[in-house]
Amino acid sequence: MDNNESSVKEIEIRKLEHIFLCSYCDVEYDKTTLLENVELVHRGTCGVNFNDIETEIKLFGKRLSAPIIVSGMTGGHSKAKEINKNIAKAVEELGLGMGVGSQRAAIVNEDLIETYSIVRDYTSNLVIGNLGAVNFIVDKWDEEIVDRAVEMIDADAMAIHFNPLQEIIQPEGDLNFKNMVKIKNVITNYKRKYKNIPFIAKQVGEGFSREDALILKEIGFDAIDIQGSGGTSWAKVEIYRVKDANTKKLLKKFSDWGIPTAASIFEVKSVYDRVVIGSGGIRSGLDIAKCIAIGCDCCSVALPILKASLKGWEEVVNVLENYIKELKIAMFLVGAENIIELKKTPYIIKGTLKDWIDR
Repeated sequence: MDNNESSVKEIEIRKLEHIFLCSYCDVEYDKTTLLENVELVHRGTCGVNFNDIETEIKLFGKRLSAPIIVSGMTGGHSKAKEINKNIAKAVEELGLGMGVGSQRAAIVNEDLIETYSIVRDYTSNLVIGNLGAVNFIVDKWDEEIVDRAVEMIDADAMAIHFNPLQEIIQPEGDLNFKNMVKIKNVITNYKRKYKNIPFIAKQVGEGFSREDALILKEIGFDAIDIQGSGGTSWAKVEIYRVKDANTKKLLKKFSDWGIPTAASIFEVKSVYDRVVIGSGGIRSGLDIAKCIAIGCDCCSVALPILKASLKGWEEVVNVLENYIKELKIAMFLVGAENIIELKKTPYIIKGTLKDWIDR
């Protein structure tokens, strides 16, 4: 086996390890999203008929029955194919959107394309592609690579994920995140040469700061997917894969690193006036309602859906239906008949989240 074949195989094995670790091991943050520090103001005279509540939104040119996307999680392994199939069937059933995991595996090995492209066999709804920011620097990816990823799944939008913590802990990680602004040329050239689709800056669990948001706006991102801390810790995931005991001990000090989801939303919204997706530890429809109230346009969910997808597409539907029901109950209790009204609902900020907002 030559070096290239070895590298391709390593990526495929890593994808399977990620699925296993996220599904069966303790990979969640010890600290919280700080969404518990957001209190929505109850309306005793809510003035709303529950049966009239409408959760529909329009996002990236597609209509969603609720402001929910299944976050891009996997692809690049035969097991991932079944997971993406189950998620696609569920979002088609419910009229929601979804992303796929990093498409790098299929970029370097076309035999793995079907583990991603299978989603289009089961949904015509919003589908978001996924590429790593660091690869535009280290591997000198350009707009042609973006087009290959878009065509692979007929993507309606493209997420570019930023994951410095995961890369520094990952045994085979890429560590050059310098000059991320180079991505600006790729986005500009892609939109000029190929398709004018939205580009999303996506974190993977550590959130974005207001300083990040200013840079991402300058680069030309049309949306920011927060992916704050409080949900899945990719540091924890990768620490499981580290073999050396001393290295493992050192890296554990960073397993709770990151900006909590609620804090990251306020950080980004303070300087960024485009689409913001709330994500990172979203575990209920009430979490979604809070994210919308404090400034998000939509939310994305990952770990609970991954676990459900291993049991079948019907289980994914059940989890997402519960989120939607909980969202509608929260909207009823604050007197919001639709998502626009939910965005205007009053809220109280308390605890540690106040410190973040005041920084």
